Order: sequence, then structure tokens, then C-alpha cells
Amino acid sequence: MIDVVQLVFVNLAIALATVVQLSAGLGLGLVGVPLLAAVDPRLLPVPFALSALLMMFGQWRVDSRAVPPGMLLPAAAGVVLGTAAGMALAVVHPGLATRRGYGVVVLLAVVLALAVPRLRPTVPMLAGAGFVSGAMGGISGVHGPLMGLVVAHLPAGAVRGFLGLFWLIAYLAILLIALLAGRLGWEELWLATALLPGIALGVALSGPARRWLHGARLRWAILGIATLGGVSLVAAG
Repeated sequence: MIDVVQLVFVNLAIALATVVQLSAGLGLGLVGVPLLAAVDPRLLPVPFALSALLMMFGQWRVDSRAVPPGMLLPAAAGVVLGTAAGMALAVVHPGLATRRGYGVVVLLAVVLALAVPRLRPTVPMLAGAGFVSGAMGGISGVHGPLMGLVVAHLPAGAVRGFLGLFWLIAYLAILLIALLAGRLGWEELWLATALLPGIALGVALSGPARRWLHGARLRWAILGIATLGGVSLVAAG
């Protein structure tokens, strides 16, 4: 069981991650996963994903009308297939893919985003970024910010609305595969419930940051979060 001190820490950690997620459109996993893993690995990935579902749904619903049509299907197909492939790879050949390798991919994507400031979210790019993000999540528990880099130049509402639904689908894919694999039970449900106060606190505190982050600020925030995530994954090995 998690003691009181650990419970307070993990809820403050998930609150911080929620503020980052709701203001920048991404970052819940990059900020929250390392902190939760340091306290209790049982919190990942299933309880973490369960606790975030309602928040991700809300992020999407608030800005859903701002999302350009035609973006969701290729991204969703990519992340579902990538999640299944990543979880299968982690079981069958865990040595074939590492966090360090995915960190390098993320950092290369940051360089590409800086070199080409207005990446176009084409169908192949959305599907490819979705697949790689899903594979990263299936193996390491951190989906990575590749999709955020693809859409970073869009208006803030479109970025947050699209990424909210994208992460929602990604987490649902993890939970479905975990359920089929017998890794979703009462313990995971209880641990997810323990994280909900932190989610609620983060939602309550996210308003000022959300209003401040838009335009160039949002794009640079995404680039900063992506860089931090890439470096963290490389350091984790």
C-alpha cells in the first residue's frame, strides 16, 4: 500500500503534470511518469492511464470545435497499431527498442521542427507520428511529444483539442490491451482512484497557464517539453 507521504507526493506530481498537459496540450506522461515511477512502479502504466481518461476527454471537449477535420483518423489508427506493436515488442524482444532510442527520435524531431517551423500535418505524417508515439507508450509508458511537434504551429485551441483526443485514444488503447492481457484488475482501479485528487487539483490550477500559452509561446513550450522528454528518455536508457 502507498503511505500518506507517498500519496501526497504522487498527487502533487500528477497535479503538476496535469497543469502542463492542459496548458500546452501534452506533457502529462513526460512530467508525471518519472515522478510516479520513483515512488511506486505499480502506478504505471495502467492506473496512470485510467486516472487521466476524464481529464483528457475534457481537454478534447473544450476545444473540439477548433480541430481541423480529417486529422484524427490517421493519427488514431497509427497510435492504436503502434501501441499494440510496442507492447508486443516489449514482451517478445525487449532489447530491440529502448527509451534511449526513442529519446533520440524525439530529439531529431525537435531539430526537424526547428528547421521547418511550419510542419504540415499530412496524413502520412500524422499516421507515422501516431505509430511511433504508440510504440513508445507501449514499451516505455511515455508516448512522447512527436504528435505535438507535428501540430505545434496550429492555433492553440486546435492543438489542445486534437492532442486531448489523441492522448485519450492512446490511453484507451493501453487499457484495452492491458484488459485483454489480464493486467487490469481491482488493484489497478484502486491505485487510479488514489491519483484522482491530484488530477482535480491540476485542473483547478491550469486556467492561468492555459490563457497565457498561445501562438509562439505555445509552440516554444511544446518544443521545450519535447526537448526535455527526449533528454530524459536518453538519460533513462
